[in-house]
Amino acid sequence: MKKSTRALVGMIGLDLVVIIGAWWMVEQTRSGAWNAPEPAASITMITTTAGMIVGVVTAVLLLAFVVHRRAGN
Repeated sequence: MKKSTRALVGMIGLDLVVIIGAWWMVEQTRSGAWNAPEPAASITMITTTAGMIVGVVTAVLLLAFVVHRRAGN
């Protein structure tokens, strides 16, 4: 597998892990399994943090994809 392809597969995998983890935490908060003083504020914090993580991971691995693709890998 080319390095550029590995960067894309890694990006998709890490993004999915973060999205599934955020979805699970939001569901735990909504169902009451996790006690939160303000569930709405907790859900907002979870989704904001997950969105930032997905953005950073995507930017870094897309940059790696472009660099490897230009190098012929």
